[in-house]
Amino acid sequence: METTAKIQLSPEEFELVNNTQWIVSKHIITKKVYDMLGEISEILKNQSSDINRLFPENLKYQNPKISKGENYQLLPYVMLDYPAFFWKDRIIAIRTMFWWGNFFSVSLHLSGVHKKQLSLNNAKVLSFLQKNEFYICINHKEWEHHFLPDNYIKASEITNLLYDEINQKHFFKVAKKIPLTQWNNAGEFIQETFKKIIELLQISYQGDRKDL
Repeated sequence: METTAKIQLSPEEFELVNNTQWIVSKHIITKKVYDMLGEISEILKNQSSDINRLFPENLKYQNPKISKGENYQLLPYVMLDYPAFFWKDRIIAIRTMFWWGNFFSVSLHLSGVHKKQLSLNNAKVLSFLQKNEFYICINHKEWEHHFLPDNYIKASEITNLLYDEINQKHFFKVAKKIPLTQWNNAGEFIQETFKKIIELLQISYQGDRKDL
């Protein structure tokens, strides 16, 4: 049966489809990201004693979770969730993300009782986020990870009025990123950002751990 429409490849696509090396390299790089995040997760576990009062008691029984995908905005990614508790009505999680062609990022995600447990409208919190060059999520969609202006804004650019509006949402997210051109600094960046997130939780936390 004849067809008048043929699906053709561009010269660039034709070159790629006949080149196996780039896809092999992708697998090798992904494996290295897994190895890096695996090593970092062990370091973070050793710091868990600093945050036991901020997280549920079963933190000590939780193992870091590393997962990957192929299609966040059409690009591959790898994620490390630790510590992370995802319930239907509440979330408290620190997520490290490698996004192909973009960055490494570390984010804090709070919702439900965990968001209420923190005094986020405390002036010290916004000051801390600004001083440490965090980004604050302004999006109403809590599962976006990019740093375009409709999702994350630099804390230094957040006004008190906008910060009040952000705190009205059911969730709260802050994050930092480092470009992949700084690959050799990524491990140190992730560990340092983790420490800063713990500091943030400590200055904003209020209430009894049993409520978590």
